[in-house]
Amino acid sequence: MNRLGFIFTLGLSLLLGSHPARGQTVEMISPAQVRQQLAGRLSAEELDQLKIPFAANEEIRELSAKLTAHAHSDDQKLRALLHYFRKQNFAQQYHQGHNRTAREVLAQGRGNCVAYTSLFIAMARAAGLRAFYLDASQVQNEFGRSGSILVDYGHIMAGVRIGARVLPVDFDGQARKINRYQAIDDLQAIADFYNNLGFERTWAGQSYGQVDKQAVVEAFDLATRIWPDFARAWNNLGVALVRNGQPERAMLAYRRAQAIDPAMPAPHANLGHVLARLRQADASLAAYHRAVELDATNAHYRFFLGRALAQQGQYPQALAQLEKGARLNPELPNIQMEMARIHQGLGEDGQARRLAERVLQMVPGHHFANVLIQNLDRKGG
Repeated sequence: MNRLGFIFTLGLSLLLGSHPARGQTVEMISPAQVRQQLAGRLSAEELDQLKIPFAANEEIRELSAKLTAHAHSDDQKLRALLHYFRKQNFAQQYHQGHNRTAREVLAQGRGNCVAYTSLFIAMARAAGLRAFYLDASQVQNEFGRSGSILVDYGHIMAGVRIGARVLPVDFDGQARKINRYQAIDDLQAIADFYNNLGFERTWAGQSYGQVDKQAVVEAFDLATRIWPDFARAWNNLGVALVRNGQPERAMLAYRRAQAIDPAMPAPHANLGHVLARLRQADASLAAYHRAVELDATNAHYRFFLGRALAQQGQYPQALAQLEKGARLNPELPNIQMEMARIHQGLGEDGQARRLAERVLQMVPGHHFANVLIQNLDRKGG
């Protein structure tokens, strides 16, 4: 869950007055059933080490029984659990990098929305409630320095079915209203847990200056094998494989993501990067064109396409894309720098200088902007 927030947005009046998600329900399975269903996808060692985020231990079951001991209905059980979560003030410890299981959250007292949701689901199921995961996501892109695009789930929450109602239970770190969500099954939730783990390993590695690239690959790969139709995890696996020096495998992952979700632009742009590195210019250009077609409002995709067009000498078309990107995001220095290079190549030194100076305003000391201006100065001298 790619966010950091400090506001606990779980209120009994809000929850019980929220819009019910009629007809949304999923099959709830036990940890033993999880391993049974995954036996053909994971090795014996992977099954033995598999983390099941909603698995309850004796401590969780005892706590749930204690909290709901005086409840005489499912509504009362739900209220008792919500009161406990509010009292614990977990969300004050909300952190995007704490992707934890229910057991770990109870022991450590902090986590992200998946972690808190997993603890709630474990306790709710122990109390006999029909609790499951809800995906309230909006796609969130994370652009790396090389242009690689990781795609993260926006938000996971819980749902509780009581009679004909499905009541959403939200452990968001931000105060906002959520109107759309979809029930996901337990295997999808586990896959989401490992997709988040891949992000966590990336963030943690960057913080300490050393990313365990193979560990990141393993997390995203496990997510795709737990839920083979997880398009975003396939895209993220492709990024991890590229960073781990495996571009051929990465292309297969991107193409799998495209096949599962043809409307998602990130794997097209990411495939374009790999094809460009492999000097397949026409194929790369086509991939960038497709990304822009799918998301015409994304300045990064416009930049990728404009840069590729410039590399093929199609300068008017390149400038058209870059100018559109600059209007979408005036603070993206890569776009300004690429336009400066093109204008320099066209002999339009004044415009090239103005754009390079704009880059230096955004990024003081920008190496390539300084070099361009120095070259113009020598040319003028």
